[in-house]
Amino acid sequence: MNSRRRFLKSSLAVALVPLLPRIGFADEPLSAAATVTRPSWEVFRRGPLYSVYVETIRKMRANTNTSDPNSWFYWANVHQNFCPHGIAYFLAWHRGYLHLFEQKLREISRNNALVVPYWDYYTNPNMPVEFLDPTSPLYIANRRNTNVHASLSLDPFANQIINFPQGAPNAFEPSVESRPHNAVHNIIGGVMANLQSPQDPIFWVHHANIDRLWAAWVKAGNGRTMPPPSSSYWSDIFNYAPGVSLPRKVTISTVGLGYTYENENMPNRIPPVRAPNRPPLIKLKALSPQLLSTQTLGGGEQLSLDQKSVSVEVPVSVQQQPRLRNLLKAAPQTADLSATTSIRVVLDGVSLTELGQSGGYYYKVYIDLPERANSKHEDSDYLLGTLGPFEISGMQHHAEHDGGSVQLSFPATEALQEIGPDKLDKLTVSFIRVDGDTPVKGAVINIKAFRVEAGDAPAQ
Repeated sequence: MNSRRRFLKSSLAVALVPLLPRIGFADEPLSAAATVTRPSWEVFRRGPLYSVYVETIRKMRANTNTSDPNSWFYWANVHQNFCPHGIAYFLAWHRGYLHLFEQKLREISRNNALVVPYWDYYTNPNMPVEFLDPTSPLYIANRRNTNVHASLSLDPFANQIINFPQGAPNAFEPSVESRPHNAVHNIIGGVMANLQSPQDPIFWVHHANIDRLWAAWVKAGNGRTMPPPSSSYWSDIFNYAPGVSLPRKVTISTVGLGYTYENENMPNRIPPVRAPNRPPLIKLKALSPQLLSTQTLGGGEQLSLDQKSVSVEVPVSVQQQPRLRNLLKAAPQTADLSATTSIRVVLDGVSLTELGQSGGYYYKVYIDLPERANSKHEDSDYLLGTLGPFEISGMQHHAEHDGGSVQLSFPATEALQEIGPDKLDKLTVSFIRVDGDTPVKGAVINIKAFRVEAGDAPAQ
């Protein structure tokens, strides 16, 4: 897989993603009268545009010229080489991407009413049957699962999730990216488990739903706050191909791009999930001296993850405990992203086995789960994030090196402040395996080094 740096330096890769047709956008949002409505898949498949949508996708998939913007595979290359994952602007970049793709569908079909519908898996987690027909252009082989119930979470819609950007506390963007977004990619598996995921037609209705959930979160109000249009957050542009860009500010709202959704309500049908029991502890090889720093609390080397859930215990020395306690007593990071101290779990040299690349699974990463679950805390209080083939594929894309292994970091300060541990002589990190209906057995992820750090965090 090409890194972004290699892609931009390669004349061949640039030839694979030529200029998209330029589309004009006003700086100001379109009037409400100019908007169209993206419906749910259940409504869309019974309407007159369904056959147009399917035939347009058939034409695009039949075009194997990856340098042609009318080709299906062209759009997968745009995603692989330019999309932000696990960093700021995940939601806004994909909103523009979905919009540009929708414009291409209209151009090919010569039907300006054509839209990308959304798959509301919170209402029905079963993949729509139209995507399961091998004779349909909506079908793709090698999916591992077609039910995504194991991917769903209400965490992004909790009352305390009031900030938006990646890096802020109680932020919507990283929460919804972790689950359901990443988890849906991981559980479906196949090509959906990597950055070529737009090859699977289910990608587009999945991302329309993620975009809808963002619109629903904003509409819900009750303290939920977006950076204002005047904020420098919306300065600059998004790139989609060499010479093709959109101003960030046009992605602030769906109306600004000329559409709304049939349903803009947040989901509420999944009951709160209680914290699980802590899985068994395993021992790792001690960290090499060259991997230690003044920020390192502890860790280990050679962690391999398979179908079993495991925990790793990190002792905290008497000398380190005061620094850890001071970090936990500090005020939470503010929404302006100015704070630079944190406690974090860092995974170095993360790679997928051949089996792991096919997806169908992911891990929930927790800190300090109790040995026996109780009703005092919910699952989300201990949860740091998710780890699966899609997260690893996304970080390979952003890696500064081309060696095929990556680093992933899970902020842990907020979780530990919420839990309020009585003792700080050790921290426990757990990897709890989540499978779809088709379990994957065997080693899937290898981690060269695992560590817990406390101190200055990398700048956002």
